[in-house]
Amino acid sequence: MITDKQRELAKKFMNMHYANKMFILANAWDAGSAYIFKKEGFQAIGTTSQGMALSYGYADGQNMLFEDVVYCVQSMTRRVDIPVTVDIERGFADNVDKVKANALRLLEVGAVGFNIEDGRQDKTLDELPLFLEKIKALAELKKEYDIDFVINARTCTYWHNIGDEEHKLQTALERGKAFREAGADCVFYPGAVPLESIKTLVKEVDAPINILLTPATCDLEAMREAGVRRLSIGSGPARSTYNHVIAMAEELQKGETERILKHPFVYAEANAYFKK
Repeated sequence: MITDKQRELAKKFMNMHYANKMFILANAWDAGSAYIFKKEGFQAIGTTSQGMALSYGYADGQNMLFEDVVYCVQSMTRRVDIPVTVDIERGFADNVDKVKANALRLLEVGAVGFNIEDGRQDKTLDELPLFLEKIKALAELKKEYDIDFVINARTCTYWHNIGDEEHKLQTALERGKAFREAGADCVFYPGAVPLESIKTLVKEVDAPINILLTPATCDLEAMREAGVRRLSIGSGPARSTYNHVIAMAEELQKGETERILKHPFVYAEANAYFKK
């Protein structure tokens, strides 16, 4: 059931995209990480598809069960009272009606935004007409259920490094403009996007622009000055966390326990931090 509180959270999240400043979207992978980001002052949570997949023991790329996606999102929205937007990858379906039905399931457990992408696992892009139909289907849900959630349409042009710089920029412009016309509220360009290309996208695509934090896009002040509205941190925190767990497991197999035992986040500290 979609509540009035959820509609208010959707409105709040939409307004964040049209404020004259950049915001950082913290990407969580479970209720605990969502709670941490909320407690540390972030105003909205986005799921990370890779982080969520790793938390269920899978690689990224729509390998986890969609039912597990629903459960994970529900656990987040139960624990935090800020907007939660969901990375639904390619919609967990190629059938447009099924994509729409999947989005509705997530709305019903509290989502107030969706990230949907055109990138395939074989490093190609969806045919543009099909992807635009997916965006239009999500836009229909807004009207049908009277909730102005955020549609963040992602093109993987830079993520999959398709073509030379000129080709990538032209494809990014063409797709971004088409996404906006189809009903997207924000356009997402993950990957190593050059600063000058970001400036061009901000200027020519009539929509708030979302960039992913990467080594090439980590100058936050430069991103702000370029006009980026939404900066996602992606799966970086989840991968860093799992890297630590892997190292801990490897050391324990060798009889080493220091990483497990010698840190300040002791039992009482952990309970105090997560206390409701």
